Amino acid sequence: MKLVLFAFLFVTSSLSFAQQSISNGGLTTWVPPNWQTYQAMGYDAETFKVPEGLKKSVDFWIQIYTKYTTQQGVFHVAGDTDQILGDFDLTQVYANQQWGPVRRELEAEILIKRQKKLLASRFKMDVKKIRLQMGLKDRMENAIKVSGYYLPQMEKIFEQEKIPKELTRVVFVESSFNIFAESKVGASGLWQIMPRVSKKYKYMQDAQDLRNHPIYATRLAASIFKQNYQILKSWPLAVTGYNNGVGSVGKLVKKYKSNDISYLIDNVGASKSFGFASRNFYATYLAALYVESHANLYFPEPVYKYKELEVRTVKVVKPMPYHELLSYFGQDRLKLRLYNPHIKSSYLKPGKSLPAGVIANLPKDDKAKIAGVIDQEEN
Repeated sequence: MKLVLFAFLFVTSSLSFAQQSISNGGLTTWVPPNWQTYQAMGYDAETFKVPEGLKKSVDFWIQIYTKYTTQQGVFHVAGDTDQILGDFDLTQVYANQQWGPVRRELEAEILIKRQKKLLASRFKMDVKKIRLQMGLKDRMENAIKVSGYYLPQMEKIFEQEKIPKELTRVVFVESSFNIFAESKVGASGLWQIMPRVSKKYKYMQDAQDLRNHPIYATRLAASIFKQNYQILKSWPLAVTGYNNGVGSVGKLVKKYKSNDISYLIDNVGASKSFGFASRNFYATYLAALYVESHANLYFPEPVYKYKELEVRTVKVVKPMPYHELLSYFGQDRLKLRLYNPHIKSSYLKPGKSLPAGVIANLPKDDKAKIAGVIDQEEN
């Protein structure tokens, strides 16, 4: 176990505080989403119904999203979330103010190893076959709140593409709506898009990485889902293909002559083609979809979301000095950063300028004509 839990909690806490600072109009009360408002390709009311073969797995992930916090968890047999070995709680460790963050993380690691050995002895099994899944309750609750900034535009884009709006909830699984999320394998942004996927779209440039732009990334994600569906002819498989690669899923469909997601996941041979995350991705998605759609059942009422973050998107056509860009945000550097997570931080410094071609997001209430930029119609 690497020293990542505290780091995550710190980033999440900082992000939550920062995002509160850019709230444009405050909070709005959460309401259950209405999915069936337009005709999406290959979609009906049963499209994202939980398959019988995945019910136990989905129930497990619902528990992870709603019962256990990021300081709590559950031990299970590695590769099998049906075989639960026991709960685990590190709350007291992280509440110990006499220890610094590194010490708390080290103490947590010691306790986890000790508990694994006890469970291995009790159940007479190899300690390497025991896995700890930490909870996500507090992370999910925060993600639902933050999602209010971005979901209206995301749903609009998916509706324009004629694909199910439910797919926007994949972001809860991919990044929990952390706009600065990065993975150890190079995926980035709300949609955790890999470099190789965005390369042909020239999203990754010297001054900006549009994988981290909420709208541009959503357009690319919608395109990926649409292409996946056109190839696989199944939305559950298209979702799985988003995580595991459409080519890999297509090979499994062909090899096992089945497009049944439950069968492909449960099949012994097929399972070897999936890692733990890939095998559980669709079940995790269905769990997140259900929890967000029934948030009032799991989190204190009233459940709130931030109001939509409305931005004015412009394209820089001549170098824009940093001090000028900052002036549009009332000299609030944090606000500028949160509006523009896609702009490389090395360009957001005194003495630097945004080069021509960079996309910048400005507060939408600033309607003044700005020299050296072209307003984009996307927003």
